[in-house]
Amino acid sequence: MKKLFKHAVVVVTGGASGIGKEIVKQLAEKDAQVIVVGRSRHSGVKFVKQLKKDGREASFEHVDMTKDKDVEKMFGRIIKHYGRIDYFFNNAGIFMGGEIRDTKLDNWHKVAGNNINATMNGTHFAYQQMLKQGFGHIVNVASAAGLFPVPAMGIYGSTKFQIVGLTQALRNEARGLGVKASVVCPTIVNTPLYDTAIYNKLDEDKALKTRGALQTPEKAAKRIIKGVAKNRAVIHTAFSTKAAWTVYRVAPWAYNIGARRIIKLYRAKLRD
Repeated sequence: MKKLFKHAVVVVTGGASGIGKEIVKQLAEKDAQVIVVGRSRHSGVKFVKQLKKDGREASFEHVDMTKDKDVEKMFGRIIKHYGRIDYFFNNAGIFMGGEIRDTKLDNWHKVAGNNINATMNGTHFAYQQMLKQGFGHIVNVASAAGLFPVPAMGIYGSTKFQIVGLTQALRNEARGLGVKASVVCPTIVNTPLYDTAIYNKLDEDKALKTRGALQTPEKAAKRIIKGVAKNRAVIHTAFSTKAAWTVYRVAPWAYNIGARRIIKLYRAKLRD
């Protein structure tokens, strides 16, 4: 697998934190040339400096992925410098928890705008470039909440459902054109994503305390990279979410019984 990524030009959005940061580190260790993309110049530059100090090939692009003109310029700079993009990891986005009834419309727009637009812009420009090259692999990071409806994550999940659908359609369209596409559907990973999330009438402290027993970003990134290497259509980071997805597809009535129980538990324990 190391040979697969050796000297590959890899772009990772949201690459200076969370799962993205671990994906960057593990790919850099496989001798890939990684371009870290993020909205925080400070954290991005600091991270890349450390990678270079460790002898890894890395650079940083300060870009807001929701701004299409800026994203287009970024791709132009990358192609001018590297000549190609072998892998594009679309990992930008924000999280929101809470029931739909408790969500303000502006927060609804904020989450949909960030998650959908960032993925749409990245996919568009990466795909156009890869079509010119005749090769490449687009990896869109969605969520387990994009495979089956998770109570108290309805709006966030709806943005991830769109990413799953987009990537699966793209995979079929791109198959005969030399371009690959995979969607990643992680379980809840213990990352800073939840520290900056939007919580709608949800007890944030109680919710954050549950993260201790959750999946580590290191393990999630390892499984994501392995799935990309095998060109899997849907990449899971935990068996539990794959099992839940199977139940939802095979016996939706059973899944819905469980979902109704979860929302009752949520209202009793976490709703503020």
